[in-house]
This record gives sequence, C-alpha cells and structure tokens, in this order.
Amino acid sequence: MIANLFKAEFIVLPLKWMKAVLIITLCCFSFYVFSEPLNTSVGDDLDSMPRQSAIDESVITLLNNMKNTVLNTDYKIHFVQQESNGYSNTFQYRHLGANNENYANLLYLEGAPKEIILHNDTVSYFQPESESFSLAIKHIIEAFPDIIYSDFNKLSEYYDFVLLGKSRTANRNSQLVRIIPKDKDRYNYVLWIDDDSNLPLRIDLLDLNSKIIKQIKVLDVNFDFDKHAFKNYIEDRDYPIIIPINKEKQQVNSWQIDFLPKGFSEISAYNFDFDKTNIDTGIFSDGVFSFSVNVSKSPLANKLANVIAQGERTIYSANINHMNIVIIGDLPPETIEHIANSINIKLP
Repeated sequence: MIANLFKAEFIVLPLKWMKAVLIITLCCFSFYVFSEPLNTSVGDDLDSMPRQSAIDESVITLLNNMKNTVLNTDYKIHFVQQESNGYSNTFQYRHLGANNENYANLLYLEGAPKEIILHNDTVSYFQPESESFSLAIKHIIEAFPDIIYSDFNKLSEYYDFVLLGKSRTANRNSQLVRIIPKDKDRYNYVLWIDDDSNLPLRIDLLDLNSKIIKQIKVLDVNFDFDKHAFKNYIEDRDYPIIIPINKEKQQVNSWQIDFLPKGFSEISAYNFDFDKTNIDTGIFSDGVFSFSVNVSKSPLANKLANVIAQGERTIYSANINHMNIVIIGDLPPETIEHIANSINIKLP
C-alpha cells in the first residue's frame, strides 16, 4: 500500500498529516500488493516488432472502442498485477455498464480478504486491517489505470499511438497498441486489445528504457456471469460514509509551480486544515499520469531532498524556507525532481 512508502528514513513527512496526504493520493492513484517478480525482458521484444509509423484514425477508433467497452458493457475477468522488483497478486473484477448502470467489484484473491465496490459514483474500500471508507470517484482505479479512460483524440497532441501488430493472450486474439509520449518526461504503455470484445487483455507500463515496470494481465473473460445476483449483492450492501475533505479555499497560496510537462494541467487545488496543520495541495494530470504537490509549514531546517521510486510511483520530499514539500506521482524520478525544482515558495 501507499502508506508503506512513507518511512521516516526516506521521507521528511510530518506524521500528523500523513493520513491526509494518503487520502488525497488515493483519489488519484491506486495501491497494490504483489508477491512475485516480473519478467521485464518482454519490453525489449516490443521494440523489434513491426509497426505503423503514422497515427491514423483507425488507431484512435480502436482505443475509443476499448474505452467504451470497459465503461459500458457487462463482464467478469480474473487478472494478475505484477511490478518489477516487487510482487504480484490476482484479482476478480466484475462490472455492470450496460443499461446505464455503473456497478463494479474488485476482489483480492490472495492474502487478507480485501474488496473494493463501485456504486452510485462512489468507491468503497473494505479492508480487514483498517476501517472501511468511501471516496467520491467514478471508477475503481485499482482495476484499470487512467490510460484506459482517456480522451485519446486529445492525447494525440502529446502522445503517439503506434500499431505493433497481432498477438495472443488469455487464449484470445488481440491487437497491440503502443502509446508513446512525445517527450521524455513520462512513461509509455503497450495495450493488448481483444479482437472480439475490445477489452484490454494486457497492459504493460514501460520505463524510459522500454523495460516493463508494471503489468496487468487478464487470465480469463466471462460475459455470461449471473448479473442479477451481482447487482443485488451491490445494492444490498451497507457502505461507509464518504470521507470529507474540509476545503477552505479552491486555490493554493503558499507556492507556485513553474514547470509542467506538456499536456499537464491543474485539475484541483485545496487549502485545508488537518489536525491543526494547514496544507496546500495541488493535483495535476495529463489524463494518463498524475501527481500531487503538498505543502505545509515545517519546523525542520534540513533542506536535503529525498527521492524514492517504487515501480511507477515516485515520492519526493524536501524542506524549503521552513515549508515541507511532498510530491507524489506516477512519473519518472527525473521529471518529479524537475517539477520540484521549479516550485517557488511564497514567503509570508
């Protein structure tokens, strides 16, 4: 889980608002539990595959069809998530999207029993080791990454979409599409899209050297599960209340940022009090990748910056002008550091 990243020996982070940053982070990012190492050599093979050099409308149509299938059809899948130098876990994911419904359920199949449920544009987390809670978000971010829900017409300004040809996975034929940023400030993806259903059957996140750093691989697909029983299961549950964030303002006042990778923009900004600590938080995204900047007063004088990367997640922390800066994002460490170095702290 993300909470495991906040260790004192790596991050200069005030403990009394660690929970606040965790809640904000969960609104934009997912948490993962793994147990087996990932074979990253597959990324090298992708570079040698034949490909179309130009983006055409058929690629964008294919990606839009994939998005529509994920959102607006009924399906049940089992999949495995793996991360380089980390672990793996298997999941069951059920989704009802036809008939203007929006229900989903993600069940962890290994370790402690954990369950995430989407209902009425709310996602509820049930975990035995902590209190259950709900967030006002419209899809389960632990199932599919943001790239699956992107506006691909808009992304074409900042990303290239490259057809890699045909492949086979989960006993189904698929079309491979690589999504490559036009700069070196972010990672890239390879998607295996089912020929019959347009569901994404495999999602590889590649680093700047084309090594796989995270992979989602579907094991089986079922379109004929008991949808009525599943809907009743969702509707009959009792759910925890949504976690409120007491927003005092819709803008931040203690800092400004001078560098953003192309296509990134601020999607939300909060200034709020948590346990008598005032925090300025800004969340930025290009529709594929996201990061948050969190600034609060710090009694510490140490200006030494700390950077830790785990999979695609990078966490940066430093104290500048008696302000604590924490940046959390699914971007390369070099990009996060570039962003951090561009932040100007406004002196009182």
